Amino acid sequence: MSEASKDFRATFDPEKQSIEEALAGLDKVPKDDLQANIDSIVQRINALEKTAIKSMSERLAQLRVKLVPKAKFSFKSRKTAGATPSPTSTPKPAASPKPTVSTPTIDQTQFLKFEDRSGEHLFIGSLSVSDAGSAAAKDVALTNLTNCTINLVHNIPLSAIHVKNLKHCTLVFPPVSGSILLHDCEGCTLIGACHQSRMHTSTNMNIYIHVTSEPIIEDCTDMRFAPYGQILPTEDLDRLFEIAQLNRAVNLYDKVKDFNWLRQQQSPNWRLLEESELQPEVVAQVLSRDRSVAK
Repeated sequence: MSEASKDFRATFDPEKQSIEEALAGLDKVPKDDLQANIDSIVQRINALEKTAIKSMSERLAQLRVKLVPKAKFSFKSRKTAGATPSPTSTPKPAASPKPTVSTPTIDQTQFLKFEDRSGEHLFIGSLSVSDAGSAAAKDVALTNLTNCTINLVHNIPLSAIHVKNLKHCTLVFPPVSGSILLHDCEGCTLIGACHQSRMHTSTNMNIYIHVTSEPIIEDCTDMRFAPYGQILPTEDLDRLFEIAQLNRAVNLYDKVKDFNWLRQQQSPNWRLLEESELQPEVVAQVLSRDRSVAK
């Protein structure tokens, strides 16, 4: 077995075994966490498939160079006038386009939204919420924000938060019953609690999080993690955790899964914040600007 093959097996086999163990243990997962675990396993399987395909493609390229001789160069004789033209060659069919994985389109028409803002303080309590179904948990979309502070801590129950294309923002979230989904963000500080966290194509982020399943990052760099912390008085925070049905005793903030790094060694794309780097005062600075939790 070649060294490349050994390296591949050393990465592939342990992850495959780990996924198989996760599949075998699905029947023991609490019902509230089942969907989050299934989603996590699906993403891990997809990442493993990418790794296998990449490894085989690289191996094939190496063998092609080694085994297939290069065509020898030679001068062709110039055609003479009146020479019989060669029959027209049959054109080759156009290559089929590579299949692309389509991302499901999310209908955001009913979301609470902040978008296309710069240099502002944004508070969820300033948004209009219809009375119809007001007790139902809401989804929030934060899109195209730069140099903003965002406070979503309120008595409005939230089910998921969709964050896309934020630059140099500070975000404070209450416990939410579903997911925090992050795409294309840079230089932000995020404080939030959720069942599941997925972060894509983002860099230079401070993430203070309480999450009851393993956080997922993909195509990310310089991601720094710390626990959520006591953002509110205990009674208020306990109430919000209860509404979101989050287990305060389970926080996997330090069990990050990097889908671009399947080796056993620590991924270079994320780390834990050092104690000297923590900035607990950030939360108070954001929340003090609003009456965050209605009594």
